[in-house]
Amino acid sequence: MTDKIPSFKEEFDLIDVPTEKLDEIISKIGTEKTLKRKKTIWSKAALGVGAAVVACGILIGSVSVSPALAQVVSSIPIIGQIYKNLGDVGLKSVSEAGISEFSGESKTINGITITLGEIYYDDARVTASFSVDSEKPVSYDYFDIRHNYKGGRPLSNTGLRTDESSPTNWTGILHINYYSFNPDTLELGMTFEGKQGELFEFTKEVVKARYENKIDLAKSEQIDNLKYEIHDIEWGTPGLLISYDAQYIEVNYRRDVIFEFEVVDSSNKPLKEISKKYGKQLFEPLETDVTELTITPIAKFDVQRGDGQIEWKEYKLEPFKITIP
Repeated sequence: MTDKIPSFKEEFDLIDVPTEKLDEIISKIGTEKTLKRKKTIWSKAALGVGAAVVACGILIGSVSVSPALAQVVSSIPIIGQIYKNLGDVGLKSVSEAGISEFSGESKTINGITITLGEIYYDDARVTASFSVDSEKPVSYDYFDIRHNYKGGRPLSNTGLRTDESSPTNWTGILHINYYSFNPDTLELGMTFEGKQGELFEFTKEVVKARYENKIDLAKSEQIDNLKYEIHDIEWGTPGLLISYDAQYIEVNYRRDVIFEFEVVDSSNKPLKEISKKYGKQLFEPLETDVTELTITPIAKFDVQRGDGQIEWKEYKLEPFKITIP
């Protein structure tokens, strides 16, 4: 494999990566909001890992699927339809299966009513839907929208997706990716602070959902100074989740390497990425007839050219296959 990747060490040794680089990456990842309806901008988070793998075992978990809840939620006008109308394919799937939790709490201040809708939490992400009904036109940037956990705010990046088809009645989904915070039960707090001093505060306890299937992988490998490991692969109603770790280590120095994966199923269909953060990459749910996946790890790093511009270097590592029972 090292022949296909012309000396990672030589390539990286030519890159001047200052110690504050990670802070710069994190600052770029920060909260970003949409300017137009049904558009969301997410910064690319660092990801990674892979090569050949050994399956140590298949653990079949459980997701609390409630068709009755799904039917009740979907019958609620507007607030019960946000995941299906505005969410990605994974959120549509969990909503239809009744895996998401529902709040329904509303608060009205100065002629503005905000209602908290479906909430979903798993190892990959947290999402919370809401609706805004106002007597006067008001857009998303009227509010400072924040999340918290028992008053504090764990390190994370966030994104906001909205549908502002109407200036007085619109909906949104807040996306939260915690870096390492991962409790079994999340006490999610959300605040909407308006420009006229309105303060809408919501709290909802959410139990972390589990994927139905999991393969634990006993695979770690080092190529030159690059070390990576795939911990496990999970799949089910929410999608396909790859968990990994990757780092570039030198004596008295550590470089951060961005990793991500390309996944193609047994019908030769590339899977669409839904969400990612360092250590986790989530793809769309698998079709029921998928029997095998081909996964290609990709290592990326940036090089500052002589003119000061950043040029991205990319290496595709050796793909590997896993069987889907």
